[in-house]
Amino acid sequence: MKLHQIKALVAIHRTGSLNEASQILHVTQPALSRSIKDLERELGLTLLQRSYKGMSLTEEGRRVIRHAQLAVESLRRLQIEAENIQAMTVGEISIGVTSLTAMLDGLEESLTVFQTKNPRVRLKLVDLRPSQILQRLRDGTLDFAITSQQNTQRLNLDWETLNRIRGVVVCSADNPLRHSRSLRQLQYASWLSLDEIDDRSSQFYQMFEVNDIHAPQRIIECSSVMLALRLLRRGEAFMTLSKLGLANVMPSALNTDLVQVKVEEIIPEYPIYLVCIDRHSLTSPARDLFYSLKARLAVSEPALPQV
Repeated sequence: MKLHQIKALVAIHRTGSLNEASQILHVTQPALSRSIKDLERELGLTLLQRSYKGMSLTEEGRRVIRHAQLAVESLRRLQIEAENIQAMTVGEISIGVTSLTAMLDGLEESLTVFQTKNPRVRLKLVDLRPSQILQRLRDGTLDFAITSQQNTQRLNLDWETLNRIRGVVVCSADNPLRHSRSLRQLQYASWLSLDEIDDRSSQFYQMFEVNDIHAPQRIIECSSVMLALRLLRRGEAFMTLSKLGLANVMPSALNTDLVQVKVEEIIPEYPIYLVCIDRHSLTSPARDLFYSLKARLAVSEPALPQV
């Protein structure tokens, strides 16, 4: 099995076209086809199939593509590390954050200090949903991430616990159900969720799961924190948030527009993790930043008015 064969498979999967993949890799189409055929013969699997949409993975191909993507990405990082050792240059460090972890106290200071000490390192910060972060880590397109999801699945990743932030249920100060004291009383109310509704590791899903309550049916899924809070202020919906996130996104609204609903059930905390494939496999600069963030990040919770 040769690297150019793995690169060929990844390129065709990304482009869906033999022609485009050959242009990206700067090889002829016949040479690219031979690489795929040799790889399939060596593995004893059929990896690609033609359709009216172009080239696509077979079921066998879908099972091996992540390994191929990680192999290509590992080579890229190897090349970066070699450049760093020989010429003290590094391409970039890609870090995933969620809408919550992007607001952690100390994050911007740590990144600024690191950038000052390493001016030739380009930092790439990507704001994603927690489920998207895990996928990007497994694909190898993120060096590491600071995520805020419930750790229901280890997924063979390297997890480092940083902190836990209390979750709260909030609504508009004008919501007629704002004095409810149980989630069961709010099952048929409207809700807003920042995470994907079917994501079992999300804080929203876990809130109903741990309390053995059926999830509400009237849910608006909205990945934009600002839009979700605007909808919350103008409607009669409920939402689960971290106290940190609410205070940092709209501090002026806390005393007038939004209130905490003091329900009796358990509201799961938001666990904060540093996550990567393997911290020992990170490039030297990425590993330095990983441990710097581990030592620095801390969360203080602001006060929130209750009803």
